[in-house]
Amino acid sequence: MGELTRNFNWSETSVGSPETWPQSLRLTLSMILSSKFPMFLWWGEELIQFYNDAYRPSLGNNGKHPLALGQKGRDCWPEIWHIIHPLIEQVRTTGEATWSENQLIPIYRNGELEDVYWTFGYSPILGDDEKIEGVLVVCTETTETIKARRATEESEQRFKKMAEGTEILIATSDETSNATYFNKTWTEFTGKSMNELINFGWTDLIHPEDRQRFLDIYLTAFKKRESWIGEFRMLNKDGQYRWLLSKGPVRSHNDGSFAGYISSSLDITERIEVEKALKKSEQEISSLIQSAPFPIGVYKGREMRVELANQSILKIWGKGNNVFGKLFSEILPELDNQEVFKQLDQVFTTGTPMHIKNQPLDLVVDGKIKQYYFNYSFTPLFDENGNVYGVMNTGADVTELNVAKRKVEENEQSLRNTILQAPVAMCIFKGPQHVVEIANDRMVALWGKEKKQVLHKPIFEGLPEAKEQGFEELLEGVYTTGKTFVAEGVPITLPRNGKIENVFVNVVYEAYREPDHTISGILAVAVDVTSQVIAHRKIEEVVTDRTRELAESNTNLQRSNMELAQFAYIASHDLQEPLRKIGTFSQMLEHSLGDKIEDHSKRYLDKINNSASRMNTLIRDVLAYSELIKESELFKKTDLNEVIETIKGDYDLLIEQRDASVIISDLPVLEAIPLQMSQLFGNLLGNALKFIKKDVKPIITIHSSKLSSQEKQNTALDQSLDYYKIQFTDNGIGFQPQYAEQIFNIFQRLHRKSEFEGTGIGLAMCKKIVLNHRGSINATGSSEKGAVFNIILPVRQDKSGSS
Repeated sequence: MGELTRNFNWSETSVGSPETWPQSLRLTLSMILSSKFPMFLWWGEELIQFYNDAYRPSLGNNGKHPLALGQKGRDCWPEIWHIIHPLIEQVRTTGEATWSENQLIPIYRNGELEDVYWTFGYSPILGDDEKIEGVLVVCTETTETIKARRATEESEQRFKKMAEGTEILIATSDETSNATYFNKTWTEFTGKSMNELINFGWTDLIHPEDRQRFLDIYLTAFKKRESWIGEFRMLNKDGQYRWLLSKGPVRSHNDGSFAGYISSSLDITERIEVEKALKKSEQEISSLIQSAPFPIGVYKGREMRVELANQSILKIWGKGNNVFGKLFSEILPELDNQEVFKQLDQVFTTGTPMHIKNQPLDLVVDGKIKQYYFNYSFTPLFDENGNVYGVMNTGADVTELNVAKRKVEENEQSLRNTILQAPVAMCIFKGPQHVVEIANDRMVALWGKEKKQVLHKPIFEGLPEAKEQGFEELLEGVYTTGKTFVAEGVPITLPRNGKIENVFVNVVYEAYREPDHTISGILAVAVDVTSQVIAHRKIEEVVTDRTRELAESNTNLQRSNMELAQFAYIASHDLQEPLRKIGTFSQMLEHSLGDKIEDHSKRYLDKINNSASRMNTLIRDVLAYSELIKESELFKKTDLNEVIETIKGDYDLLIEQRDASVIISDLPVLEAIPLQMSQLFGNLLGNALKFIKKDVKPIITIHSSKLSSQEKQNTALDQSLDYYKIQFTDNGIGFQPQYAEQIFNIFQRLHRKSEFEGTGIGLAMCKKIVLNHRGSINATGSSEKGAVFNIILPVRQDKSGSS
């Protein structure tokens, strides 16, 4: 009691100075202070507090000590007074002790309210007058035990889920050797429910000749807390005995104590399949081990060569899969002076498991030494002859909670640094009032404010200009539902240079969550896109103007087409009749004059007849060209070989007169308008037979090829369609390269009428026909080599047929 009286001014409390304390209080405090077990005392009506050093760690780093000494219980523990005060009063009133195990009593420590579990006893303390003057509390904190138990239960559930998906018979037993679980494969094999197997004993299904031998193996291993292996015959649901190979490695609690067995059994009745089945069993067990949420490793031989290591233990070691086959001492040489190698050798030598709890170990991770705390077990592995051939290492990393807490703090600071350094505007609003907890310079500039005007204030108080623009509802929706809100080009009026201006922003509002996933605020990201929105609107205005101009151009084009159609009608009905009469009367006049006609009159009449004939041809060509504009005919599969043969037949006489050679290769079948294909090929073949060189035999070649992908990419054609290129080549008079585009214009002639007949419409019709078929046409020529016309046409007129 000397240190207690020296370090605290008890005269200021209601119990007075130690010299005035009753003998009962002195004795009780003497007992408390000399105990190594956590103890706490409330004394008197005001319930003044006393406690020993063994209790102090439970206070944590909360600033209560030493103020809690001599303090009233109500003042010291406001957060749990409603829990503990009824217990105190119950003991003071009834004089009977009370006991509670693993009770949740959250206390404020380490800067926050923590869920803490206690096992404690409340006992009455009598004063000098034999009245109850105090309540003594003997307690121990069991928080870590409860958390470990919950982790174990979760691990068991995951294990059972994995076990239900395997064809191996998996079962578990507890530390009393009682069966606790059989997987579905067991129940399907035996035809018994899991309750029947547990309650009535699965050993009754073992063949009578094998039962005692197997039980001896199991009970001997259980007594020594060792793994076991055995073969026996088991009765299945069909009444047949099947040979099973069973293995039972030891399993441990988190504190390293023996927890029973997890057994795996495999049907090995078909001896020829024994080796394969054993391998599969090992793979399944290995898979289960690999999937286990806790570290597992298997080391073989006295030198401890790594046979198996799951991902959990590899993660702890900070190693990859290249550890297999290496010595444990080679992988973790830093453990040489930490007793681990000696412990492994002891287990291998004695065959006795070793369970270590709360062992600090320094491991090299990423080239640096880091300290961890582990609960781990070394369990010997026995072969069929009962000799130790290796050691299984299981463990649990108990540093995780501390690491997790430190990680949360680091992430919090990292997030704050990210926000402050972000290249976009970012901030965090906290609480239902959306208080600006942090905002970077870009966000403050976007708001048009100074930091002192908005930081640590509700946003609509620091930025009143943003009120009643719909942002209150948006923030409330994200805060209450947790759903992220994303929008582009959101209009908002904000202060700019002393006045309010319209601003457009892209915004993201995302719920900000605490480590327990509760929403505590909103993370906001914004980008000022005012200039882009304004530019976009100007572009839209330009597009609108261009669309209007295009519509006007289309209207003018339609008007031109209508005028051309009207002209065609006039040409076909009104102009042809006068021309016919001119020809008729000219012939009648020539006939009536007979031999009396003079030579110069005869020449005039010939000119009249020739002009009327050319005019009639021109009218027919214009009419044919106008008909192409209507596009009223239907597309259908057209064999171009048949088309060119028909055209060639039409020109047989001219071909014979010109002594021409027409060479045609195989042409494709396309979706086309047959009549227009006839007009196209007729005009091209006619031109080739018309524009020939004197004293040179005409040679006309027509061939086709499929357009390659590379050739198609170099055109403005629809890239989703397939095309053929059809080439007309002649050795005629050709044309100069500068006229390659001009020759396709209507009424365009490169030669005088006296040299070559024609109206100048034929090639214009060819171009119109090709365009009607969603293709293209071009020409090259020279006076030396003649002319080449390239026609490109699609295989089909719709995309569905492209290949």
